[in-house]
Amino acid sequence: MNLNPLLEPLWVNAILPEIVLSVAGMALIMLEAMFPKIRDGLAPLTVIALIATLFAETMVAAGSFFGGSYEISQITQIFDFAFILAALLVTMLSREYLNREQLEGAEYYALILWGTVGMMMMGKGLDLLVVILGLEMLSICIFALLGYHRRIPVSNESSLKYFLMGAFATGFILYGTALFYGATGTTRIPDLANHISTSGVASPMITIGFVLLMAGVGFKLALAPFHGWAPDVYQGAPTPVAAWLSVAPKAATLLALIRIISVLLPVETLLPSTTIIAALSVLSMVIGNFVAIAQRDLKRMLAYSGIAHVGYMMIAMMSVSRDDAVAAISVYAITYAFMNIGAFGVISLLDKNQNDPQTLHDIAGLGFRRPFYGLALGLFMFSLAGIPPTAGFVSKFYIFKVAIESGHLRIALIGILTSIVSVYYYLRVVYYLYMKEGDAQSPELATGIFSVGALVIACVGILVIGIYPTPLFRTALNAAQNLLR
Repeated sequence: MNLNPLLEPLWVNAILPEIVLSVAGMALIMLEAMFPKIRDGLAPLTVIALIATLFAETMVAAGSFFGGSYEISQITQIFDFAFILAALLVTMLSREYLNREQLEGAEYYALILWGTVGMMMMGKGLDLLVVILGLEMLSICIFALLGYHRRIPVSNESSLKYFLMGAFATGFILYGTALFYGATGTTRIPDLANHISTSGVASPMITIGFVLLMAGVGFKLALAPFHGWAPDVYQGAPTPVAAWLSVAPKAATLLALIRIISVLLPVETLLPSTTIIAALSVLSMVIGNFVAIAQRDLKRMLAYSGIAHVGYMMIAMMSVSRDDAVAAISVYAITYAFMNIGAFGVISLLDKNQNDPQTLHDIAGLGFRRPFYGLALGLFMFSLAGIPPTAGFVSKFYIFKVAIESGHLRIALIGILTSIVSVYYYLRVVYYLYMKEGDAQSPELATGIFSVGALVIACVGILVIGIYPTPLFRTALNAAQNLLR
């Protein structure tokens, strides 16, 4: 008798990275409890755990596990690399911030590790319920991290806003999933695809379920018009947490969305999913870029910038049946991790009261006062603007190329024009770095070897991908061809 029908051979190997991260998070908390003096070594131990996770990732065998509800493939491993990269950079940038604010604690790093486990579950889930389980595990970690700076009101407000909006969004996703189950009798994504392709009909329940699902996902991705929470939450969050929130959860949600959208393609004529995605993409690019122009707070500017960048990635989502579209999204996700976490990382080093906004005036003359950090922030701005030879230019090029070849010329033109608009507010940061003089009230930067290392990694990544993008894109393209739909 088989008492464990869902536990296939090598199932432990399939979730080895998740096991390493989960155990490492628990070990960090236990070590701090037993050896309080180890607190200064928590960040290095977390870095070691993340490097060990990368090695564990290379040992995982591709396949479908747990009754076909969990898939390991090349594309999930690429996104796992993006999740681990984001956690690694944020961990290295957090050390100086936490020491300066006297917040160093094992629970902070454990929450980042456990949140990464939630992202991996979202990306590998072949069942909508597994995706939702990973999403909620991630959301709980984000709630706690947003309010981690307990002594300042804006951090508590940030956590509460995300909790309320996150619960609201999850309700939409759960209701949409329930309607999918009611219409098809299953929540497994491959079975949904088989049912829809066989029937060739989009029932009202599937249509409404998809709309609700996209509304919930829109909140998680901060797509316009579901973006209202993002600027306030980013502004009040501890800056390294805002950096992590702006990148990694979005990448996990995009991978889950790729699977869901590909399921609905057989009934595209009956269910206009491409039209809905196009509308969300255009709104995000227009609102994100034009509202960012008016921002003087650097974190709010990057929040609206993030709305626009997700809009760019949604352009490729319209052609998700193409392997190069999935590859373009993958390359963009990795590139965005380098440049956005790097930009937030420099801002996190500003030594000022965290109740106050980090404004453009705070970085005035920084390029001359602290040349390395000014140069790094300038490079991140150039990459976010999509100026060659940075990785930001390459990733946008792939996105627009896919859109034009797929016949979405007007959407691509809107993306190009709004990207040109973004050059203004990105180069405005560079203007303040080098063409404005600081004053006696300009904050200094609290720096250390970990923050320097993180910024060097981000800068090198941006330049290497920008100058020689072919290996990464080919790897992503080969992975996309093996994606189970």
